[in-house]
Amino acid sequence: MNGRGLTLVNAAGCVILGLLLVLQWRKERALDGRIDELQASWVAAQDETAAARDHSATLEREQAMLKESIASQQQALAASGQLLTQRDAQLAQRDAELAAEQHLVASMQDQLKTWQAAVALRDERIHALSTDLTHARRRLDEAIAKLKAVAAPP
Repeated sequence: MNGRGLTLVNAAGCVILGLLLVLQWRKERALDGRIDELQASWVAAQDETAAARDHSATLEREQAMLKESIASQQQALAASGQLLTQRDAQLAQRDAELAAEQHLVASMQDQLKTWQAAVALRDERIHALSTDLTHARRRLDEAIAKLKAVAAPP
């Protein structure tokens, strides 16, 4: 090979190397673009994952609060039920006491009527005896007057 041929081969090699260099550069640029896209999608996926975690944590907190609220309401309902049962028992007891007292009042009213009738009967007897006593006293006075008149000297 002579100098000219070598120059041509060298020039052709330089062109081939330049072409390879351009092809490699374009390939790297395409890969860099793809890497940038993948990194952007990875960041977006991380952001979505973080948002999903935050949302999940928020939902879990809300769920815990709802469970606490439900438990609290169930306890309050149970306490209200017990209180209502106690009140019902107290009302039943008071109703029984009221019925007993009403029976006692009715019995006392009957006894009062009996006593009033007995007092009225006693008053009638006293009045009758008083009238009899007054008549007896008048007869006694008349008899004493007759005895005095007979025993007195004329």
